[in-house]
Amino acid sequence: MIDNMKIGISIIVFFICVFGCFFFIHYRVYNTTSHNMSEQIFVVSEGDDIVTIGKNLAEAELIENRLYFYYYAWKNKLRGKFRANQYEIMPESTISDIVYKITTTGEALIEKNKDIKVTFPEGWTIKKMAERLNANNLPGDEFAQLANNPSSEIYTKFLFLKTDASLEGYLFPDTYFFTEESTAEEVIVKMLTNFDKKIDQNYRNLIALQGKDLHEVIIFASIIEGEVPLNTDRSIVAGVFKNRLDIGMALQSDATIDYVKGIPEVKHTQADIEIDDPYNTYIYPGLPPGPINNPSLASIDAALAPAETDYMYFLNNAETGETVFSRTLDEHKYRKSINGL
Repeated sequence: MIDNMKIGISIIVFFICVFGCFFFIHYRVYNTTSHNMSEQIFVVSEGDDIVTIGKNLAEAELIENRLYFYYYAWKNKLRGKFRANQYEIMPESTISDIVYKITTTGEALIEKNKDIKVTFPEGWTIKKMAERLNANNLPGDEFAQLANNPSSEIYTKFLFLKTDASLEGYLFPDTYFFTEESTAEEVIVKMLTNFDKKIDQNYRNLIALQGKDLHEVIIFASIIEGEVPLNTDRSIVAGVFKNRLDIGMALQSDATIDYVKGIPEVKHTQADIEIDDPYNTYIYPGLPPGPINNPSLASIDAALAPAETDYMYFLNNAETGETVFSRTLDEHKYRKSINGL
């Protein structure tokens, strides 16, 4: 009898705890407000899911706890209802206020201010980014000039940059929102700020732990980005290049030839690979002086964690995007012949 009573009390206590937790979370979701003291811009990028949005809101201190956001999104069936844009979050906004803004029912800042949405794909160069800015009636030429010859103010503001070098490699590829009045410097500051946010302290600590510097990693990542289209192959390609670097072998990266020539080509001539340029990794061993594009996080991850492999060569199938690896030069030549390269 006493045992049954204990079981009954335990069940009651359990349900009290469960409902208590539920009502606590419910209360926090609908009554906790953001910590921003002034209007703050929040960006939802293409492809951001509920987990990413919740994480970004918490990091921006616009919500107290990402779990509250996940609960609200689950309860209100918001999967797929968020839209890429930038939004003005007012002080003391609740989660429901923020969600209203960033879903299809809300009012985006782009509609209010007539902002211009510009997407820079991963692996693009300063030159290609400038062309896209020009196509959107933004100051692309000025952007290219400043990105290739940064001002002292930019170096001072972003201490992770290598001084006396261009910004190639550090203009993070993403979707951005600009106004018709945006200056080249404002565009660059926004992109560098995004890079600084993405390559956070965890990345910096890992780079330091490996005895490398950021510039070296970004150079390596840009070559990986230029060489391989599929994320699944990046770490293996990084392993191939690491093997070459370890024995003093030239990287022989076709992507660096593309950078030297300013145009991508499927196949290079003998004259191409004999161009005397410090970025030509067929002639000059080791890494080139700087990045050859603005790489993705996936390529940066690969540069920091190359696969352990005995492959020394690879080639890409332009039609399928597949990367084929070889251990010996003879094997590599054979694979090139059967692939018509």
